[in-house]
Amino acid sequence: MSRPVKFLMVSMAVAGLLTLGVQAAPSQGDVSKEINLITNAATAVVAGLQAKINAGTLPAEEADAGKLRQAFLEQFRKLANADFQQAPDPKLEEIRKAFAEAFDAVTGKYRSDMVKGGQDAFVPAFFRAQLLELFNKQANGKYQAIVTTRPSELINRDSAPDKIIADKAVLDFVAGLLDKGEVEPKSTQIGQRLVSYWPMRIAEPCATCHLRNGLEQKVGAFGGATIVVVEPKF
Repeated sequence: MSRPVKFLMVSMAVAGLLTLGVQAAPSQGDVSKEINLITNAATAVVAGLQAKINAGTLPAEEADAGKLRQAFLEQFRKLANADFQQAPDPKLEEIRKAFAEAFDAVTGKYRSDMVKGGQDAFVPAFFRAQLLELFNKQANGKYQAIVTTRPSELINRDSAPDKIIADKAVLDFVAGLLDKGEVEPKSTQIGQRLVSYWPMRIAEPCATCHLRNGLEQKVGAFGGATIVVVEPKF
């Protein structure tokens, strides 16, 4: 078989695979984006219930495990324009499964607090911290996600950058962006790891809660960042 014919057959085969929707394995960047997106979707569920939780008027049926999970799936679809339960790759499916389990575990543990309610009885930031703690444990070192902000804007010093980021190179990268209030996503390779900075903006429930704790911030202003570290062999 001549070389031109072989080339044509290979090209047709590649085209056929693309037509069938065969996709390349996700990159470190794809994984980082996925983790940030799912974190936002899950946190939005609690943020959407915040007014009722604070007022102590959240009906028990709205805190039902099935209802909360459905709200989580809907938030993901809204943000990703995709079905959470139809992951395009086994690695992303693994991440989604870990998040779903963590979401169910945290909302299950604190369901009674959500229904009983009261001012700041169960806030989005607390929920997110618990969610990521469980997710990171399940990740077994392949990836890690944390949320932090500038020390001057912290209510809880335990989540300060220098308290939760042990690696100096990662800390320097993150702290530099936080200090200037960077509002655009940034990523860098540190060794073979990908470190991504996903900035957030202050939402209404957070601004009100922070003000009660002595920190005045405007809705829409810089509100810290989610930091995602993805190892080369994830």
